Amino acid sequence: MTNTSPPYSSKENPLWQFSLDFYGFRGVEQFLLECQDNNGADVCLMLWASYTAVCGRAVSEEGWRVADRGVAPRRRIISSVRGLRRWLGRLRPHTQSVYALCQRYELKLEQLQLAALWKMDVQDCSGDCSALELAARQYGLPQKDQARWAGLIESYLAHSGLATRA
Repeated sequence: MTNTSPPYSSKENPLWQFSLDFYGFRGVEQFLLECQDNNGADVCLMLWASYTAVCGRAVSEEGWRVADRGVAPRRRIISSVRGLRRWLGRLRPHTQSVYALCQRYELKLEQLQLAALWKMDVQDCSGDCSALELAARQYGLPQKDQARWAGLIESYLAHSGLATRA
């Protein structure tokens, strides 16, 4: 069977690759999980916002709202799976195999969420606002956390050799 999906709908897209790389960068995982647990932030949306910042693109407020609404149904599913995984984690080692299965499923769901954001991202959502600013506003991130996030992105850019933009 031939895959007739457009390339941008693929789960293996530049946003997914960036997300894996950036999430693994020193300090990023801890920061994003703190934002998720303390501010109710959607890690996938924050990764998308980081990606748009790295690409030097601005987003309209409407573009942000479309992205947020577009991933809301998946967000609820991922949250349920995450809750189950965390509960199973407290019961380890007796639940290790089910925990690992749940963890893999959660990652697959996040990959699908990022694929949906990637597909939306190729549509026109350009604007005059930083996606980082819009995310910070939505999640109520204090200035120190906003500065920390921007610093993580700048460090990532410098480390990866992408710091060529002004």
